Amino acid sequence: MRAALFQIVRRLAADPRVQEKAVDLMQRAKPKLQAAAAEIRSAARDVDPRQDPRGFARRLKQGWTDRTRS
Repeated sequence: MRAALFQIVRRLAADPRVQEKAVDLMQRAKPKLQAAAAEIRSAARDVDPRQDPRGFARRLKQGWTDRTRS
């Protein structure tokens, strides 16, 4: 079963249509991923996640909540 699944995945990965769709998906997702990374970096500058993981999570949640409200 595992080998059959691996073969299916290999065939899909070699399909140019699937590759084109994956590139398109990544291009659309890239700005959102970059914004999320910037938000995480900003939160880490405000609250050290190693010293205060709960405060870091709280800061991230606050930033995401503020962003969804606007």
